[in-house]
Amino acid sequence: MNTEGIAADFAARWTRSWNSEGPVATAQLYTSDSMLVGGALAIGRDAIGKALAGLFNQGWTRIEIAVVHAQAQGEVVLVASTFTAHGSGANAGKTLAGKSTHALTRVDGVWLSAMHTAA
Repeated sequence: MNTEGIAADFAARWTRSWNSEGPVATAQLYTSDSMLVGGALAIGRDAIGKALAGLFNQGWTRIEIAVVHAQAQGEVVLVASTFTAHGSGANAGKTLAGKSTHALTRVDGVWLSAMHTAA
């Protein structure tokens, strides 16, 4: 699979996981020692799962991700994306738009996020 395909596949897996299974399943798309940098810093899959659960529990339960750019750097694929989160519950009818990046690395043949930033 080429770089763009790797990025598109990861974004699709992330979207599908978030929209269908929630934050615990989505955290499995990160390496065990991954880092999430956003409103808070989370290091490791368990901490990332908790950080993602916080967002999900605020009502940001649906997301759309669009890959803007992807490039390979050695064994790493860098992915720049935009996202739109759609609210439910207290945030019903609201949207939250932003940008994110992932540094993807292959673990046992599967591309996972080793670092994720979101703003």
